[in-house]
Amino acid sequence: MAAPFPTLLLFPVQPAYGQQRGRPAARHAQQPQASEYPVSEDPSTALSEGLYASLVHPAAPPPIPWWPPAPGWWLVLGVLLLLAMLTPWLVLRWRRRSAIKLRAQQALRDIPTTLTDQQWLTEVNTLLKRLLKQRGDTAATRLYGEQWLDYLCAHYPRPQRRSLKPLAAELYRQTAELTPQQRRELQRELRRWLRHNHV
Repeated sequence: MAAPFPTLLLFPVQPAYGQQRGRPAARHAQQPQASEYPVSEDPSTALSEGLYASLVHPAAPPPIPWWPPAPGWWLVLGVLLLLAMLTPWLVLRWRRRSAIKLRAQQALRDIPTTLTDQQWLTEVNTLLKRLLKQRGDTAATRLYGEQWLDYLCAHYPRPQRRSLKPLAAELYRQTAELTPQQRRELQRELRRWLRHNHV
């Protein structure tokens, strides 16, 4: 009778189900934690920090002095000084011209309205040429007729030549006749002329 074949060698004994599940857990428990290993620093980072600490930082620049000022401030100062010197002269000149204009308009109003038309026109014409002579415009004092009207109309804006016409047409007549409306219109135009002329 032959001996039985050993089944242990052909079919190895498998571990129990519980032992298979417990083996990986034991192996996992034996692995060391990540915190147990030393953390190595980057050598280049440590070297950069050391070099930066050894650098000599530049000193802050000194504050900008207020003297001498920039060239632009000298220009502003010169303009202010020029204005300070010119302002009194300009104000005095303006007051003088305003006073002359006021006196000229007052002289026009002072011409008596009771004069005849011929006398009244003569007084008005004489006043205008006297003011022009005081201004130094002697050439205008020799004008008459239409040339005189051309000169008057050329020296103020929007002239009303029709209102000034009596100074050329009626002035040299033997019997000049003006209506009250013509006198008022002529006076109004002469006041406008005086406001726009430095006489």
